[in-house]
Amino acid sequence: MPVTVNDNREIISHRFEAMGVDAQGNIHLAWLDKRDQSAARNKGENYAGSAVYYALSKDAGKTFSTNRKLIDNSCECCRTAMDFDADGSPVIFWRHIYGRNVRDHALLKLDGQSQPVRVSYDHWEVAACPHHGGAISIDANNNYHLTWFNNGPERHGLFYAHSSDQGKTFSTAIHVGNYDAQAAHPFVLAIKQNVYLVWKEFDGKQSLIQLMHSTDQGNTWRAVTTLATSDGASDHPLLISDGNTAWLSWHTARQGLVFMAIESDNK
Repeated sequence: MPVTVNDNREIISHRFEAMGVDAQGNIHLAWLDKRDQSAARNKGENYAGSAVYYALSKDAGKTFSTNRKLIDNSCECCRTAMDFDADGSPVIFWRHIYGRNVRDHALLKLDGQSQPVRVSYDHWEVAACPHHGGAISIDANNNYHLTWFNNGPERHGLFYAHSSDQGKTFSTAIHVGNYDAQAAHPFVLAIKQNVYLVWKEFDGKQSLIQLMHSTDQGNTWRAVTTLATSDGASDHPLLISDGNTAWLSWHTARQGLVFMAIESDNK
């Protein structure tokens, strides 16, 4: 039977969830939740965006823990992302509201000790939600790989950065994709030494799924290649793995589900 995870049952927003299953089989869920905005509105107070909430199941999803608020004032419609640190702690990545209305990105390791860390400083001030969340993947050496979209005044488009110290510091973010071709919705996956980064572009006639591949944990990158194209409507690209091979999963109106292995000569 379906299980309702959010213990607030108002007919409001509980959405844009990320789910992960750890090595012990525990199910972790994080999502965007507007219960605090609803409570503020009932008091005549202002509340920016949503909050990030979290719940845990230790019985294969039969029951979940009491919902726990991780932070107030997240962006309200950008998907959350999750992966696991080497110590088993879930790491959550989301777009946050800083200051008056700056929509940059934040990271939190759920180990009971860490505090939220600001990842991006693109200073995109917009009084709306971009509907454009980031992605995170953590490799076998515990390097955090992150990708996101921003439309700030000085730099805009897709970006990638990594951290080798659990989010304390980050590499200089590199720009990814062709902004003029509407580069959007990046996704990252790390397998051993390999890091795969995909995103969607539009050349005026068809959508393209573009790939960048690193064989040294994101320090250097090979030239961009096109994995797939479609001249009809299509969803955003995703990457999945069996632990050895990266697979592109892309749903299109014309070809149906495109599911293809990404070849690597350094697995």
